[in-house]
Amino acid sequence: MKRAFMPSLFKNKRPRTVNILAAESAERQQLTDGAVSGDEDLSDLPSDTKAALTYLRSLFDVHRFEGRIPPILLKHQLYSVIQNKTQVDREVDQLRDKKEIKIFRYGKDGDEFCIVFTADYISHVRKIATQQGVSALIDRFIPEILEKMNNITFSRQTLCDVHGFKDKEITMLVIAGMLTVRDVGSWWLSIPGAGIFMKNFSKGRQSVLRAIKKAKYREILQKELEERKLQAVKKLSMMYHIHDVIGAELVTKIKTTSGIILRLDE
Repeated sequence: MKRAFMPSLFKNKRPRTVNILAAESAERQQLTDGAVSGDEDLSDLPSDTKAALTYLRSLFDVHRFEGRIPPILLKHQLYSVIQNKTQVDREVDQLRDKKEIKIFRYGKDGDEFCIVFTADYISHVRKIATQQGVSALIDRFIPEILEKMNNITFSRQTLCDVHGFKDKEITMLVIAGMLTVRDVGSWWLSIPGAGIFMKNFSKGRQSVLRAIKKAKYREILQKELEERKLQAVKKLSMMYHIHDVIGAELVTKIKTTSGIILRLDE
């Protein structure tokens, strides 16, 4: 049976080592008007995780989603900006401990996470609460849960016994999209309206990988890919998706005299 080229949407692949030192040097990209071109000097990309998150956030235009979601970043995108994964993981934990970011699980794999700045998330939650008429409940949920806790999951004991939320109020939080059911008596913290993000993310990733697959030798210059007018990537931007496929190790990045090449992994 012929092997399918398309990796599982949310499953990272093992990295391929191709001229790693050169590729790491090439990864430093210059930020210009919120976009990074593969044809530019990469030395000015952020070297710390918070700055990298701020850069990735600049690629996410909430207006393209009519303000229905906050800027949502993928943890593995950070690995396309900062090659030291241990540093990234450590600094993500530090930012979470300082309540500067919220982490959410997405997809089918238990180790896939997205990140939203806490200020963005709280602002989004307040707006949704106003629209759905649950502002009084959210006025309790924010200081009791969002500003005090780093959890990505909550048990009934935590919500009800410790923080005094009633079953009816938990149901209201689920309906509003702040919580999703994990299993009986347990919930994930969630992003209201995230479905529209997942739909556009999934289509965009598939479109980018398909474009690389169709290229000669299943590889393409990054600057050429950036210039492609792919309909499926418009909402999230081509650079957002490029950082996705690099960070998820779905492609190998190679520095050449012609520029950075992205090669589709087998």
